[in-house]
Amino acid sequence: MPTLEDLRPTRKDFVHDLVRDAGLDVSDWSNGKRGQAGARTNPKYCYEWVFVEPGNAIVLNLWHVLLDQEPGGRIVHRGNFREDARIQFERGRGNPWGRRAQKLDQALQLARRDNLAIRVILNTGIRRERDDPDAKASQVTERQLDPAPWALIAYDDASGAHVLARGAAGPRFVDQFAPSAAEDLTVRQREQSGLVYVRDPRIREAALMRAGGCCEYCGVPGFLRADGAIYLETHHIVPLCEHGPDTLANVICLCPNHHREAHFGASAAHLRADFLRRIAASLPA
Repeated sequence: MPTLEDLRPTRKDFVHDLVRDAGLDVSDWSNGKRGQAGARTNPKYCYEWVFVEPGNAIVLNLWHVLLDQEPGGRIVHRGNFREDARIQFERGRGNPWGRRAQKLDQALQLARRDNLAIRVILNTGIRRERDDPDAKASQVTERQLDPAPWALIAYDDASGAHVLARGAAGPRFVDQFAPSAAEDLTVRQREQSGLVYVRDPRIREAALMRAGGCCEYCGVPGFLRADGAIYLETHHIVPLCEHGPDTLANVICLCPNHHREAHFGASAAHLRADFLRRIAASLPA
């Protein structure tokens, strides 16, 4: 597992080349006075700290010094670009620092909404301290593209606080059958006896995507797991043991309270009928 020191940049590559290597289209960089010869130093782009290609990916510039390595080895970046922008604008330094921070925050929101890939350019050098009103502009001495993808594992809509983690993103929505840690995988490998009903994971995933993170009965949002996924519980409305089909029309996503009530509550029969009506109405004709 790589350490923070392993990720420290050792050379200063051109931003243009790193954005291109991250998979974004950089053809517009050559639309300047010097044409292709000036693409690498086009001031319209080379001083930005975030690059967005809708439907594809975003590329963020992050300071290596602001990364943390958790006890389990995961490398993360915790911050709040929205708060950074607010402070800069209040100090009359909205351009360029506040504007850059705003764009970083907006890019994270877009990446989360549209499930865009996230790539990171890591920078070292003399970093300008946000809370020093007299600080001079930062000076980057080394920059390189991290070869690994990153994922937005937590984002607070109210405050803008975020957690980015190095590594591929896991599923955005999960249920009670999704492992939460490596220990769960070990437990699930133990031998079982008796009748086990096989559930198609594609049906569960489609139902979770349909629910969009909220209980399909009461509308309450699911809770956020430590890995950033939103948790709900998938429920076969007509149970598999009663020969209910393993289909999207027979699966509903519920908060834990309503899932338990559907199994053990006095109104279980009424809930079953209501669930079937609601899901049937939500499916395309």
